[in-house]
Amino acid sequence: MIGFVLVSHSAKIAEGARELAEQMTQGRVAIAAAGGIDDPAHPIGTDPMKIVAAIEAVYSDDGVIVLMDLGSALMSAETALEFIEPERAERVHLCSAPLVEGIVAAAVQATAGGTVDQAMAEAQSALEAKRAHLNEAAMLPPAQDEPITSDATHTLRVIIPNALGLHARPAAKLVALTGQYQANLTLRVGDRTVNARSINQIATLGARQGDELIAAAVGPDAVDLLAAVQRLADDNFGDPLDLPAAPSADGQIERHDGVPDHVIVGIGASPGIAIGVVQRLEDERLAIPERNVADSLAEAARFDAAVATAVADLRQLETTTRQRIGGERAGDQAGIFEAHRLILEDPELIARVTEAITATSQNAESIWWAQVQALADRYRALPDPYLSGRAADVIDVGKRVLRHLLPGQTRGLRFDQPCILVAADLSPSDTAQLDSAQVLGIITVAGGATGHTAILARALGIPAVVGAGPAVQRIEAGQQIALDGGSGWIWTTLSDDERQTLAAQRADWLEAQQQLRQRAHEPAITRDGLRIEVAANIGQPDDARQGAAAGAEGVGLFRTELLFMGRESAPTEDEQYQAYCEAASHLSGGPLIVRILDVGADKPIDYLPVAAEANPFLGYRGVRNWLDAPAIARAQLRAICRASAEHNLKIMFPMVSTIAELRDVRERLRAIQAELSAEEIAHNPDLEVGVMIEVPAAVLMADQLAPLVDFFSIGTNDLAQYIMAADRGNPAVNHLADYCQPAVLRAIRLVTKAADDAGIWVGMCGEMAGDPLAVPLLVGMGITELSMNAPAIPAVKAVIRTLDRSACQALVDQALALESPEAVRTLLESRASEQISG
Repeated sequence: MIGFVLVSHSAKIAEGARELAEQMTQGRVAIAAAGGIDDPAHPIGTDPMKIVAAIEAVYSDDGVIVLMDLGSALMSAETALEFIEPERAERVHLCSAPLVEGIVAAAVQATAGGTVDQAMAEAQSALEAKRAHLNEAAMLPPAQDEPITSDATHTLRVIIPNALGLHARPAAKLVALTGQYQANLTLRVGDRTVNARSINQIATLGARQGDELIAAAVGPDAVDLLAAVQRLADDNFGDPLDLPAAPSADGQIERHDGVPDHVIVGIGASPGIAIGVVQRLEDERLAIPERNVADSLAEAARFDAAVATAVADLRQLETTTRQRIGGERAGDQAGIFEAHRLILEDPELIARVTEAITATSQNAESIWWAQVQALADRYRALPDPYLSGRAADVIDVGKRVLRHLLPGQTRGLRFDQPCILVAADLSPSDTAQLDSAQVLGIITVAGGATGHTAILARALGIPAVVGAGPAVQRIEAGQQIALDGGSGWIWTTLSDDERQTLAAQRADWLEAQQQLRQRAHEPAITRDGLRIEVAANIGQPDDARQGAAAGAEGVGLFRTELLFMGRESAPTEDEQYQAYCEAASHLSGGPLIVRILDVGADKPIDYLPVAAEANPFLGYRGVRNWLDAPAIARAQLRAICRASAEHNLKIMFPMVSTIAELRDVRERLRAIQAELSAEEIAHNPDLEVGVMIEVPAAVLMADQLAPLVDFFSIGTNDLAQYIMAADRGNPAVNHLADYCQPAVLRAIRLVTKAADDAGIWVGMCGEMAGDPLAVPLLVGMGITELSMNAPAIPAVKAVIRTLDRSACQALVDQALALESPEAVRTLLESRASEQISG
């Protein structure tokens, strides 16, 4: 990959530009800073020998690009080339692009596999976006009006199929897709053309269902990239087929005759009846100061840190939303926060803010909020009501960063009693954090049925009426009201008859839901008497309560990394002990399987730094990282062992790939148990130990791992991507990371056979465990514990009760003989309507 050198008269400027570029590229590009001179009294200047050392540090046969600020920086760079071996000097290119804009543009191009020429071109055109934003078109060179169908350009024309057009989530998929190919992609609708690497440009293109989208690609992978875009379009741009169409442009609610005066009619956004006391959530008003700063580079760094923390927040919110909602649609709702994250990772937006901070020496909060408002205004100006509604997402993202820039700014969403929440509007971030036991219903002044708040409310099962207009502002806190999330009616006062009627309707609605859950609390036993333990995956202690309420018989995976995130230091031994005991207390003696801390470059923790990695999924994570953090490992082991004295705990180690790793972690566990015994602290000396089977090495070594543990737990999410060498986050190949791939099924079968031979049990805690269609295969392969997101539990238990082991085993034989995941699914679907019996 190309290397980069930044030459500036100021060491701080060079380092700041390097830091910005590394943040944009997540450390995947080699960048060296050669700023200033080594004279404390007169540090401003450039040093040719420092530039030589920088070039040598990042040298690559793919080339090195040197960017300089001004004046003598160019002469020093030219002098430096004279001290470099000629064959190497030929691969070093001095670039006339502006330092900050140029390195960001060129480094991003390099991460996509761009050549030196492509990266130089990107750097030299880096000012165009700023000029366009400032309406300085007259300063630009004449446009090269090359037709989109030129020989150098490959094109694709598609009619946008999805009901909501290219909104944030399809835009996010297009950005991610483009980054996987060595090609530049532009998208045109009508007379507007945008860069497909910017989520904001795509989303503000205003592309609606039925519009013709012209995709133009240039580069070595242009044909393959357009084929991938076609596949994405054929897949409805990743949107569900049954999404409702966008509302009418005026967004007005039709007032029907016969509506009583005390009833407000809004948009029914999430079905169900709610009756309760109003809790008003006032608009979040953040006080945004405006001030000059003494050190603009430090201020830019503070902004970068706030963005990085906000990105980490959104990754966590995406994960917890997926866990809470469960089921096959969980990814759609969690994708809302992936789109939020990509808004924050838009290099043009971040670069505009950083440049403004360094150019004006104004504080980050004021500049960031001005840019957020400008971007939101661009969304609001779109004629399509769904796309214009995405301005709320931009504001939500903007406020998230502000909370990290402004001390003491928090949003309280916990209430003293169950209530109906009334607000001007609710952000997706707020909605995703609501507890359905506390919030009986939601009413908002603004919003629509296709908004992200409505989508999340439906997924969480909270009745909601949105877009009810200014009349909602007259509803007072403490007032008794009712709503119907199906019809959109809101009763601001209730007569006795209305109260009785609505209470009866609510009772019917709750009973219908209860019937769906009722048998979930009964054991899952096959028709021939085999009991399958159905458990929940959790990330926080209270999730165990929700899992138990959904019918979980235990916890098959406690992701303990959530206890470590969002803190300045690791949780103490006592804090962890309390967390494990609290989770176990909800399970009525059922098992709690605690996975030790599993972090890496993909899930960074500030106080446990991990260097940026080109592929963190193949890097320093799981037990590899944990074994090198003895203080954290010791505190966690002691807390787990102490909690095991009172509760049914088991311990599980992730990312185990060698026998040596397993022996090491077992020895550490034995040492902690001996330590507790010496201190006369109670613990379970027979604590069960398991390993996650999630890498191919563990599959192939399963027969040697099995005698050393009490159980296996198969993590199909990672196992599928490792076996198929397909990153789940890469839209170009993520279809390969399918747990119905015959190769993955064969790997699972190898693991269950090794476990059976060793006399240990096998569980599963990946997404496959919660797929009712796949359950017959898992039972047939001998898996006796399935752990999943809580909402999937009732359906999985219902399927298990229809099964017979011998018929399931025959189904496994059929599936293992097939050649593709599509064929496997066809087989499973053909059996899903039948009752599998002997």
